[in-house]
Amino acid sequence: VIKELDRYCKRRGITSAVILGIIGSLEYIKFGLPPKDGSFGYSYDEYKGNVSILSGQGTLSTYKRKKFFHIHIVASDPLKPGYMIGGHVEEAVAWATVEIAIGELPYQLTRIKDKETGLTAVKTT
Repeated sequence: VIKELDRYCKRRGITSAVILGIIGSLEYIKFGLPPKDGSFGYSYDEYKGNVSILSGQGTLSTYKRKKFFHIHIVASDPLKPGYMIGGHVEEAVAWATVEIAIGELPYQLTRIKDKETGLTAVKTT
């Protein structure tokens, strides 16, 4: 999903945007989990199985002159009523379809690294 979104933005010359909404279905998703203890580095949680995307949003910015997608998704498993997964998307593979509404911004969003947490934060230029 993110690779296709990246290709779309590259074709259109988009480097700064808000991901307004994401719906659809996935067969695989990998979430990145920042450390809770203030240390550096992410851990990862993967889910394999068909899920419905209930909500998704995020940003497209630049970090060290490269495109940087920051997207969060909430999804449910239709075979497990009440079961929800969600978080920061590292990778995702579409199952049937994924629809993404993207709004290009007239200014550039960039990211800077926070020395205390090791994470990046968005800023406008």
